[in-house]
Amino acid sequence: MELMFPVAIFIGVPLAIVLTFITIKRKDTFRKGKKVANTNFMEETPLYKRLIIEYRVFSILALTCLWISLILAIVMLARPVKIDVVTTEMRNRDIFICMDISDSVDELNLQICGELKEVVKGLDGERFGITIFNGKSVLLVPLTTDYEYILDTLDRLEDAFEYSLGTGDYELWEDQNLYEFKYEGTLWEDGRGSSFIGDGLASCLYNFPDLKENSERSRLIIFTTDNELNEITGTSLVTVEEAAKLCVQNDVKVFAVTPRGIIDEVSFKTAMESTGGGFYEVTSNNSNKIFEKLTDDIKLTETSVIQDVETIITDKPEVLFVFLLVCMSMYFIFSRKVKL
Repeated sequence: MELMFPVAIFIGVPLAIVLTFITIKRKDTFRKGKKVANTNFMEETPLYKRLIIEYRVFSILALTCLWISLILAIVMLARPVKIDVVTTEMRNRDIFICMDISDSVDELNLQICGELKEVVKGLDGERFGITIFNGKSVLLVPLTTDYEYILDTLDRLEDAFEYSLGTGDYELWEDQNLYEFKYEGTLWEDGRGSSFIGDGLASCLYNFPDLKENSERSRLIIFTTDNELNEITGTSLVTVEEAAKLCVQNDVKVFAVTPRGIIDEVSFKTAMESTGGGFYEVTSNNSNKIFEKLTDDIKLTETSVIQDVETIITDKPEVLFVFLLVCMSMYFIFSRKVKL
């Protein structure tokens, strides 16, 4: 049992003691009524003696009950509680979905959005985030366990890819919001370059929180791209190989999902596998199997332990309240006896 506001005890109890001494030392003075002379004979009678004893006993009992009630009220004011610290160990991973959203990858992204939703549903306890990139990278969803939000964002991306391809609902074709959802913030204002693959992967890497401080955390990136770099008037800051090395240095595994026959497939595959992740080629016929394997491979990776510490505070006024009621009841009974 602990007290939430112990200062109430430090102030209230000394005050109660002071009030008690003041009450005891107070001298009763004659105020009303008439003085009676020659009372010695009456004071010697057995009835008078018995009444005086009863008066003193009930007075002491009434004042004691009142003092105890005051102390109990002070203790209740200090709020007695039971504090339990519950530590729960959770084993999971941090996973970012990093998508190349340049037009050349629209068909792949549209095909795999549904599969990515199944990957999210097939993993339990993981924190997911989503980044998209073209010329620049945008963080759509920071790491969260709000799976409904993740799935809703993938739904919007799916609609945006349909809009970009001109397929699906005709109403989507005129939806400017879908255009902005896909392209806002991912394009250079001067049109300088697109599909900066290495920059997109490196930017996603540094969206992991506590990357240096918590190096034991299990971190993965699901990376979708066709590896088709388009440097029009500018160049990317980081190559794919350099981005993969950064992932290796920070112990982040990259699982790359690509269409068949990408540019520089050998070097790209080598870079991805060097992180401890994998390389998956998707066709129209094998997407289900590929993502089942991807989910299985992710489940085979190590999980990190998170200790979720929860402090549970439970108020415990019941016993004190019952004693307070009893003492107050006894006070009224005893005070009635002596007509205090």
